[in-house]
Amino acid sequence: MSRPHPAASEQDLPAFFREPVRHWTAERRFDIVIVGAGIAGLSMALRLPTAMRVAVVTKGLLGESNTRYAQGGFAAPIGPDDTVDLHVADTLSAGAGLSDEPAVRELIDGAAEAVDWLIAEGTTFDRERDTLALGREAAHSRNRILHAGGDATGFEIERALVAQLRARDGVEIHDRTAAVDLVIDAGRCQGVIVQAAGSPDLTLFSAPCVTLANGGAGQLWGVTSNPAGATGDGMAMALRSGAVLADLEFAQFHPTVLTRPDGDGFLITEAVRGEGAYLRGKDGERFMLAIDPLGELAPRDVVARGIQRQMAVDGLPYVHLDLRHLDTGLVQRRFPTISSFLATMGLDLARDLIPVAPAAHYFMGGIVAGTDGATSVPGLRAIGEVSCTGVHGANRLASNSLLEGLVFGIRAAGAITEDWNAGAWKIDLPAATSNPDAAAGTASPTAAQMAAARTDLQRVMSEDVAVVRSASSLRDAQVRIAAIAKRVDAMRLDTFDAIELRNMILLAAQIVASADFRDESRGGHYRSDLPARNAALDGQHQLLQHVGDGFTRWYGQLGAVVATDAALAPGMSTPGRAS
Repeated sequence: MSRPHPAASEQDLPAFFREPVRHWTAERRFDIVIVGAGIAGLSMALRLPTAMRVAVVTKGLLGESNTRYAQGGFAAPIGPDDTVDLHVADTLSAGAGLSDEPAVRELIDGAAEAVDWLIAEGTTFDRERDTLALGREAAHSRNRILHAGGDATGFEIERALVAQLRARDGVEIHDRTAAVDLVIDAGRCQGVIVQAAGSPDLTLFSAPCVTLANGGAGQLWGVTSNPAGATGDGMAMALRSGAVLADLEFAQFHPTVLTRPDGDGFLITEAVRGEGAYLRGKDGERFMLAIDPLGELAPRDVVARGIQRQMAVDGLPYVHLDLRHLDTGLVQRRFPTISSFLATMGLDLARDLIPVAPAAHYFMGGIVAGTDGATSVPGLRAIGEVSCTGVHGANRLASNSLLEGLVFGIRAAGAITEDWNAGAWKIDLPAATSNPDAAAGTASPTAAQMAAARTDLQRVMSEDVAVVRSASSLRDAQVRIAAIAKRVDAMRLDTFDAIELRNMILLAAQIVASADFRDESRGGHYRSDLPARNAALDGQHQLLQHVGDGFTRWYGQLGAVVATDAALAPGMSTPGRAS
């Protein structure tokens, strides 16, 4: 199955993008540093012992995360006609032969308890009479989606957890602070280098444990439902540190994001289709029923490709979402946030045809992690969208992401607490050493030059690595990304824009190479030149590690690379194709 790398590959990136920063001007010590403040990072922080010295680092303002923008809801099998087994089966089906069943079952077994904890922490979910209201989304066989404020579920969860965190002793909140790189010494993670907004100085936050919970990478594409900070920072940092990542070829495109000629994408939650909305082409006909018997409620990858195909047939950059046949009052009550936003654009969700198209939404790949967040690097944990636990497989089941962040955030806190209570937490960190005069880069591109490079990178990913890709488009992307990297090589990392651009370029190159490496179509990865699914790759995750001056890839199992008390040897896994 082996084949040579293409002429232009991720190996061609300058060392500046591949090698971690090794200097800082000051040091602060904590018991644990959590990078990211979405549902995963917040739930973990709130479940840790109060005696721990905890630092929560977030690039934006506290409360600004992907969690905040999750409209649809939170999946949990708590309805009278639902079971854990049914939810597991739906998740495995959506995952297209790549979800790891033990991890899926552990996630869903913890759902009911996690819902109870969220409510106890002050989250207010919508109710019908005296019971929690449950909706349905694509590929779910039962109504099991909890929501809050109709379509403001993530906002309500984030609000409740942030309020609890602010009231908690022992937690330092460092918002408007970017994580730059991990510090690995003696085979384990010893801390993370951070930079506060407006300051050129780098500070080492050292700790026996660093947890990455800083989300996905939607901003790598030109149109996305993600906030501006979703630039893949955690995955890029982990790559440079030598951690093992997996499944970077699997990016989920939300099928229905409002198309606007001059503005960011605005997500129209899948719950709209769960309530009965139709998708119509230029001729006014529903087209999804001819593609999948589930129609508009088919898995997201199927719906996204169906829309993409219909747009090509129609010669338009959108299709129409139609709710005109639904009760107007229901639409307005169920989706007040979407209705209000559309009204500012002169559109009525209940009475108008809404132009929508697929947009980058969720990243299934990430840092290989166990259900307790343990990674291939001792001292480093990863939870939430930045991680790859095997739950989502090749195509995430709708509304399982908030559930994963919460349940595995709680599990990670539990594992850390056990170590803390057993006295195994006090690790002697070496004295910090660095060259405070060393520069993170020598070049100083202007803000306009960096913005142009970012836009060009997003254009490459949108044109060549989107819903449908091919060997030809991927090779074009590799060449174009290498050229962009050379334009900004060795730029000074003295602004958030520069830190993000460095991470975006590294991760984009790895996504492209991963998509080229997987010779099949599956879930969120669709190759027009290889449209069939390869049964030999069922259950085979594409693993990736930075070794020496380059990267190595192979197929194997996630659990084989999660470290316990020793550093991982490169390539430790079941045999597969090596690059």
